[in-house]
Formats: sequence, structure tokens, C-alpha cells
Amino acid sequence: MNRLRNRTAASRAWTGIAAAAIITMVIGIGAADAQASDTSWTVVPSPNATLPGGNIQSVSCSAPKACTAVGTSLDTSGIYVTLAERWDGTSWQQQAPPNPAGNTSQSVAPDLLGVSCPTPKFCAAVGQYIDSDGIQVSMADTWDGSTWIAQPFPVPPDSDGAGLSAVSCTSPRFCEAVGTYSDNTAFTNLTLAASWNGSSWSLQPTPDTGGFNFEQFNTVSCVSPNFCEAWASGNPANPGITLAERWDGSVWQLQSAPSDATVSSVSCVTQTFCEAVGTGPAYAWNGSSWTPQTIPNPAGSGTLGGVSCPAATFCEAVGESGVNGGVVGAAAVWNGSAWSSQTTPKPDGAFTNLNAVSCPTADSCEAGGYFEVVVTANDPQALALAWTGSTWQLQSAVTPAGAAFNALSSVSCVSASFCEAVGRHFDSAGDQVSLMENWDGQSWVIQASPQGSPSPPTSVSCVSAQFCEAVGAGPFAYVWNGTSWQVQTRPGAPAVSSQEVSCATVDFCMSADGFDQFQIWDGSSWSSAPAAPGFSVVTSISCPSASFCEVAAQGPSGQNAAAWDGTSWTGQIAPVGLAAVSCTSATSCEGVGRTMGQNGQPIPTAESWDGSGWTSQPVPDPSPTRESQLTAVSCMSSTSCTAVGSVDSFGSPGTLVEVWDGTAWTLRSAPDPSAAGNLLDAVSCGASQVCTAVGEAPDAGLVGSTLIESGD
Repeated sequence: MNRLRNRTAASRAWTGIAAAAIITMVIGIGAADAQASDTSWTVVPSPNATLPGGNIQSVSCSAPKACTAVGTSLDTSGIYVTLAERWDGTSWQQQAPPNPAGNTSQSVAPDLLGVSCPTPKFCAAVGQYIDSDGIQVSMADTWDGSTWIAQPFPVPPDSDGAGLSAVSCTSPRFCEAVGTYSDNTAFTNLTLAASWNGSSWSLQPTPDTGGFNFEQFNTVSCVSPNFCEAWASGNPANPGITLAERWDGSVWQLQSAPSDATVSSVSCVTQTFCEAVGTGPAYAWNGSSWTPQTIPNPAGSGTLGGVSCPAATFCEAVGESGVNGGVVGAAAVWNGSAWSSQTTPKPDGAFTNLNAVSCPTADSCEAGGYFEVVVTANDPQALALAWTGSTWQLQSAVTPAGAAFNALSSVSCVSASFCEAVGRHFDSAGDQVSLMENWDGQSWVIQASPQGSPSPPTSVSCVSAQFCEAVGAGPFAYVWNGTSWQVQTRPGAPAVSSQEVSCATVDFCMSADGFDQFQIWDGSSWSSAPAAPGFSVVTSISCPSASFCEVAAQGPSGQNAAAWDGTSWTGQIAPVGLAAVSCTSATSCEGVGRTMGQNGQPIPTAESWDGSGWTSQPVPDPSPTRESQLTAVSCMSSTSCTAVGSVDSFGSPGTLVEVWDGTAWTLRSAPDPSAAGNLLDAVSCGASQVCTAVGEAPDAGLVGSTLIESGD
């Protein structure tokens, strides 16, 4: 039976760790392994709750029932991957665009930023990613009606990185792609353009302004192989001169453009009509010059990221605008003589951003972008809208499953075929919610959380496969009846972040919190129990019977533990503070924690209770130069206990496992699946010789994920 632990470090949020810290941790673990037993622990695969995601960066329609949208998404491993989806007139369906080789870390970040589909069976998509040397690399893909294919893209001479931002195709045999590259001669970024001839890409010279101005093409639109318009500027971090350039079939030529213009998107119908939008006014091309146009608010007060004109008398522009302290999608329509703002729908409780739009006809447009929950700014979810000729309507864009923060804080096993683990994850609203997982002897499976569960559980205790109790912050408990989890209430339980529970039978459980308040389950309801006078912090509780419970706590004058005799609490003198305790009887308990070593570094500690007093035990220190602690313990008998904890190095923890055999504590080899840190927060040895420990570790994308390990 599991007798659990304290967990404060479980609330740690994962972030990237400096390379030096990672190296130190890896070297240190090797030193610990040299002292460890040959018996090793192993990682057990465990599921994670996911979030819908996606960000549509560009969309192109060859017909009302043939549109393609591209962008990026965060996959279930926390890695950014390319996103492509196809509209067939009825629904959006996900496609499989290629990703760069070696896309195994978040830093690669491939992103498709532009797409153009001149026919239903051909599209070209462009973007960029970061290679293993930290260099930006252009990415260009084509779609042949059934498959996306990565195409080689030439590297500008004497360059140190390049990326593509937009593409425009007039047929499968002609496309223009634009972006920027880092020029090693000018020591700045310059405009980049290339043409597609149906089989390969070729670089084209582009004029620049000279000097050290940061220049990048943002957008391009072509009406034929002999006419394209492109706009360039800097970016917020690197302001540059605004440029407008025209392709005449042979060369790119500079045009006269307003110096204060900021253009994100351009759309051309003929050589004598184009519209360009961005921040501020729109700009119209009449064949000889660009002229500013007013866009009324609210669209005019925001940023428009996309424009599409199927005719000189109709254009749609989309973007974002600030309204009432939030951000909403913005749209504006051109009727041949003036712009007017439009209203766009949005998901409830979200702010929205529209990045792109494509209109094959005046009564059929598709717009794409993303939305997020206003109160939490959680990960983006793909957003698609349709223009029907009179209104904008929400559509169900493909929102691929993506990574979400997950962590397990407690586990209880009653046999080799039944364990319950509890913790928390973030939902689509950005709130922390309950995570319940079950082991059936073969695999771990996420269970349905109790309806109306107000707070994630921090501790769980099971007496059989048909009865478990879990507690969390506030006056709530959750009971497992063998089929489902249900919510209960506990009178007097405060809203603190960490609470503990231990069950001896289906008719007796005791819960404790960090403020010396206790509650008892009698088989039918929870009621308040007497406090332990003078104790201010309770970190762990273990109840082998209704007439005996032990708590690790902070009390007066060295009283670091207290015992329950069925009626009241009695303080006990313990040599050092304990983080966790596990008892198999009133005369046999093990407590673990940490104390300060001779060099001032925290080291793991353990103590035993024999019914009359606590006695310190020698515990191996895995590393004299790093902080070490034991945070959880589970005992099957007085001669069989397992404790888990962490070995820390510059904020990057590694797992720690030690085993008591009745005579001595011995180190075990425990795996560290992530180089960026690992935590074991709880352990349970159930009714078998195998122990299970749970916690959290960052996944490949440095997003917190569940960690489960098992061993002797």
C-alpha cells in the first residue's frame, strides 16, 4: 500500500537549460551510477493530455471548393512541425507536408509562411527553418494533387542564411518566391527572389538601396510570368526602408513607394490594378504609381496581413484589430471605389488573428489564422473563416493535437495490475485541470476526470482496485469506485496547493494539508479531525490503520513528526525535518528528506521509527558537489522500502532512487530521459516486488510531460 510524500518541486515549470548545466548534470549522474547497484530502474511509457493547435499563415484557393492552407503547429512532443490542410468545399482535411531532416528539437521551428495554388492539382509552399548550426534555411515544397514534395532551393552566394516569406504562381510552370538572405559582404539582410520553371528554382538578382539597411520581401503577387509586384521592408527588430519592386519578365526594378508605408500583403488582378495592405492605409497600383487609400476603423486601426482581389471591383483584406482591450480578427472589403470594415466571428472567449485570405470569386473567400483564449494566451489553435458573399462564417479548421504541460504528483499501487496516478495538465482554456491515469498491468491509460473537479489532485491512496481517494487544493476529494472518479467535499480543508491523503481501509482515510488541518473519511463522508497542536507544516501522512497515523511535519522544539492514536496527535522528536513518511505498522516507519552536509550542500537523509523513537540512518550521497534530496518513500515491510528524489545541478535535476533492505540504504540506477531535467515526486511499491515512481520531465520540445519509472 502506498504511503506517500511531500511535493513542492512538482510545481516547477520547465524551461530551457544552459548547455553548461546539462553537461554538468550528465557527468554527475555518471558519478552516481558508479556507486549504484547493478539493479536498474526503467522508464515506463505514459500518456499525456494534449491540446488542439495550429497557426495558419497563408491560404490559396484555385476554386471555391479547392483551397490549401499552410503554417505551423506544435506536435505532441513539443516540436514545431509544418502544417498543411485542404478545403474541399465541405471540410478541412489535414495533409502531410515534409519537415526538415533532424527536426527533433524546438529550435528547428520549420514554418510554412506562403502558399499559392494556381490549379486544383498544384500548389507551391515556402517558408524557413533553423539548421543544426543555427542558420536560417529556405524551405520550398510542391503539391501534385496527392503528395507534398520538398524541392531543393538554391543558396545565395556569399550568404549566411536565407528564408522565404511568400510565393505566387500563375501556373504549375511559373512561380515567384520572395524572402530575405544574410549577405556576408553588406553585413545585413537583403531581398531575395527566385523563380520556379516547373522543375527547379532559380535565383534572380534584386535591386537594393545600398548601405546597411535591413531589407526583406514580405509579399509577392503575379498575374503572368511577365508581371509581378513585391513589397519589402525591415521588421520591428531591424527597421528598413520600404521598397516596392516589379518583375517584368526579365528583371526586378525598383518603383517609387511611400517611405512610411508598411505593407504585409499584395494582390494583383492585372498589370494596371493591385492592392497592397499592412499597417495604416492601403495602397492601389494603377499601372504607373502607388496611391494611398483610407480603410475605416476598426480594420483601419489594426494590422492587415492578407489581401486577395479576384477583380478590380472586389478585394478582401484580413488581419487583427484591438477592440475593448482585446484582439479580434479584422476584415475590410473593396467595392471598386472605397474600403469598408466588416465584422468577423470568433470562438467564444478568444482573441483572434487572421493572417491570410484567398478569394477565387467575389462571393467565395477563405481566411486563415489562429485564436487563443484571452485570459491565458495559451498555445494558438488554427482558425478558418469563409466569406459567403454577404457574411463571414466560422469553419472547423484542422487543429492537430499538440503538446501541453503534464505532470504526475502522486501514485498508489495495490497490485502488479492496478495503480492510480494523479496530477495535472493545462486544458484548452489555459487552466490547470485534473490528470488521472490507470495502470492495468499492461499500459498506462488516461481516465476521464471527475465532472466538475475544481482543482487538480496532489495525492492519491488506494486500498483496492475498487477504492481510491485523491485530494487536491481546497475542500475537495475524489473517490474511485472501480469504474469512475466522483467529486466529494471535505469540511474545513483550506485552499492550499498541496495536500496529502492516506487510506487504511475503505472505511478510514485521513487527509492533511500544509496548515495542520486534518479530515477523516469514515466510509460515507468526510469530517474534520483534531489538529496537531504546535505543528505548522504537514508534508506527508501514512496510516497503516485507523488507530495509527504518522505525519512528517514541522513542530515545536525538534518535533518533526507526530503520531495519531485514533483520538489525538502526539508530537515526536526527529533528528531532522522529514519530507515524507511511510509506515507498515505502529512500530515500523521510514522517513526521508534532506539535511545539510559538511560542505554546506543538501544531502539525502533517512530515519526509522520503532514505536518509541526516531533513529537516523546512513544514506549514500550520490554527489558531494550537488544538491540531493529524497522526497518520497514507500515501504512494504520494515526491511523493504524504496525512496525517490532528485540530484540537482544548476536547476537541472536528475532522478534519485535508493532502497532500504533492513540493514542499509543502497543507490539504484534511475534513468533521466531528458537532458533538461527530471523529477520523481512519488513512489508506491504496492503489493508486488516492483515499485512505481511518477513525476515529470520535459519532452523534446521542453514542454513538461509525465514521467513514470519502475524498479525493485
